[in-house]
Amino acid sequence: MIKKNMSKIKENFDSIFVDIKELLSVAVKDRDHLFHTPIFSNNSKKNSVESRVVVIRSFDPKNLILNFHTDLRSPKIESLKSNNLSSLLFYDPKIRTQLRIKTVSTINNNNEIAKDAWKLTQLSSRKCYLTKRPPSTNTSRAEDGIPKHLTGVNPSIEESENGYKNFAVIQNKILNIDWLHLASSGHRRLSITFKNNDPIFNWLIP
Repeated sequence: MIKKNMSKIKENFDSIFVDIKELLSVAVKDRDHLFHTPIFSNNSKKNSVESRVVVIRSFDPKNLILNFHTDLRSPKIESLKSNNLSSLLFYDPKIRTQLRIKTVSTINNNNEIAKDAWKLTQLSSRKCYLTKRPPSTNTSRAEDGIPKHLTGVNPSIEESENGYKNFAVIQNKILNIDWLHLASSGHRRLSITFKNNDPIFNWLIP
C-alpha cells in the first residue's frame, strides 16, 4: 500500500507526513521492515561522531517520539549525558525513500518508562543485559560476555531480572525530519520542523 502511494503523494505536504508516520509505525512491529533498524548517531565524548544500528521499539506519532533500548553501561550513555542531540537515518531502496531525523535523546533507567518496556522485553533480549562486563570492554578472545551457562539458552524469568539494572530506554524526541524520495520523474525532498508538535513544511532541492 505504501509503495503504491509514494509516487502519488510526493507533492502533498500532509499526505507525505501521514505516510512517514505510517512507515515508522509499521516498522516497529515488522522485523523485516528496513526502517526497523535505522542508524543512530551522536557526538561521543572524544569529539567524534559515533554511529550504530539500533532497533526501533516504539513510536508515538502524537508526541513524535522514537524509542530504542540499550545497555546503561554503553559508552553512548555517557556521551548522551554530555550532549543529547542525536539523529536517526532510515533508508528503504524498495520505496526509494530516505528519512534523516534530528532528535533530542532522553535516558530512562529504573523508572516507569523503563519498567513498562522491560515487562514487554523477551527473555532472549533480556539475556543481553546479563553480561558481567560493560559493552565495548576489551577482551582477550572473541566472546559475547554472556555467562557460559546461558550459551544457547534463555535465562529464567527470575534470573533475567538481574539485567534490569543495566536496561535503558532511549527516548528520541523528533525535532526535524528530512524526507527524500528518489524517482526517475524527479527527486523530491521535504524538510519538516515542529512547533508544539505541529509540522512546518519546506521543500528543498534534493
